Amino acid sequence: MSSLYVTDPKAHICPPSNATHPRDRWELLFVYSFVCKFTHLKGKEGLETPMDLEEALMTKEPHPILTKLLVQFILNLKPQTRNLSADQISATVAAVMSEYFKTSERTVFWDYDLGRNVDPFEQLQGGFFTAEWDFKLKILRQLVELQLTHGPAIKTAIDRAWGVMHNKHKKGQPTEGKPDPSDPMSQESLQLQPLGQDNSRKRYWITDESPRVYVSTNPWKTTASFHSVSSTREEYLALIEQLRKELPPAPKKGQKRSKLEQSHISLIESLEGRIEAIDADLARVAKVKKKMEQRAALMAQAELRETRTRRRTQRPDYGYGDAFGDEASIHEYKYQDDAEFDDEHHSSLGRRKRGAPSAPSAGTRRSTRTKMKPEPSPADPWQEWKGERRSTRLGGPCYDEEPVSKRAKTEESTISGVSESSTSGANGHSGALVVKFSGAAALKPTETAVEQIPGKKKSKFWVYAVEPIPGATAAEEAPLTSTSTLNDGDIVMTNGTKVEGTTSESNTAVDEAEWNNNGRSKSEMSYDISMNGSLSPMAADDA
Repeated sequence: MSSLYVTDPKAHICPPSNATHPRDRWELLFVYSFVCKFTHLKGKEGLETPMDLEEALMTKEPHPILTKLLVQFILNLKPQTRNLSADQISATVAAVMSEYFKTSERTVFWDYDLGRNVDPFEQLQGGFFTAEWDFKLKILRQLVELQLTHGPAIKTAIDRAWGVMHNKHKKGQPTEGKPDPSDPMSQESLQLQPLGQDNSRKRYWITDESPRVYVSTNPWKTTASFHSVSSTREEYLALIEQLRKELPPAPKKGQKRSKLEQSHISLIESLEGRIEAIDADLARVAKVKKKMEQRAALMAQAELRETRTRRRTQRPDYGYGDAFGDEASIHEYKYQDDAEFDDEHHSSLGRRKRGAPSAPSAGTRRSTRTKMKPEPSPADPWQEWKGERRSTRLGGPCYDEEPVSKRAKTEESTISGVSESSTSGANGHSGALVVKFSGAAALKPTETAVEQIPGKKKSKFWVYAVEPIPGATAAEEAPLTSTSTLNDGDIVMTNGTKVEGTTSESNTAVDEAEWNNNGRSKSEMSYDISMNGSLSPMAADDA
């Protein structure tokens, strides 16, 4: 009984194709349709039409389109896969495919004599990209079949589109309905159905808005043929005219057309209705191709652009003449080759290290500020530079005069009309005590100025004034015109006058009066006595 159903196990295998181009193989339509329906690779890396994929398969070098396809297919099967760069993707594909070849699942490379899959990468030299287009197309087809069978995300999308429910026995499991027919992931959108058939039962297939149309016989038979009939707009219009010529004449009155004739007419109408969409797609593809060509041209131009890698044989000139517009006065350097320039550079460095003065260069940098000033006289070459800061390279001082000290921003200085400073005088002496006789800071007739109170910080903007004790003798009281002896013997009075000479009797009397009581100065004694009857806060604290 069972012997009646024994058949040849190889009867279901299709005969090998004799196609010389990928456009005449059904595997290309199968792979390209999968790319359009389950991935987002269309429109990336130049993949716009089936012709782009065919061109990528014909090249025997790494192509961006094939690289993107392989990376996406491997990630769909093994999301955690690494080493997906362009130089390693071929080895990664071979490693992933070898895992499936070791199983008992029959693939394209199943050997019926050995009863197992044969790994085609073991005998492949040069990797995936150097192989023939037939081998590449078979690998892509096998990767698509593995994704439809083992890809988690793709299996879930297919189950949802066909309404397959898993674990129906579990209560509380949320159920999702079938997508709307207009949904790209619906059953109607995922299925690849022929556009129509003619009166000779030939099927016409399309997969996108391009003018590419395929024709096949009954796909359920092993002897089915498959080839493309149009790839351009002109071929597409010629195909429509050919179908119109093959249409049988109109039936006689009272007769109806057969189903094949009606399907033939429907096919012509469907092809004519796609002309507008084909024109729009061709315009879009042309614009994309133009941008890609421009980008490729710019990249090629950038690679061929020369860069300056040699050293300049002429040194830059920083010197200027008497006028900026006078080109004849601008110094020009003499031409020197690289060897002469290196010798001179090393010799100058050697002189600097040994401490020897370097030879003056004829082309030193000169500032134009010297030309903007009048010519100085031989007596004083810097008389025109008063108060201006100059570089020490010119040989002059940084300033012609000492910086003027700023007056103190105190309340007393703003109230007084004229304020004097206790800085150096005309002869450059410092330390002379100068007391004001006008303004809010002037001494009163009953006050005595002292140079410094012990324990207090010295200041050059104000002095300490002490009131004398009422009823004290004239010898004990200090005169209002206290003096201070300078280094060269000059005496500056409290009113600002200066008395020259070092042997005057007044100076001697001051010295004898200043030192008494075991070396204590008269100022200190006056301070101690005056504090007893003064209203100073310090006296209050001591009390």
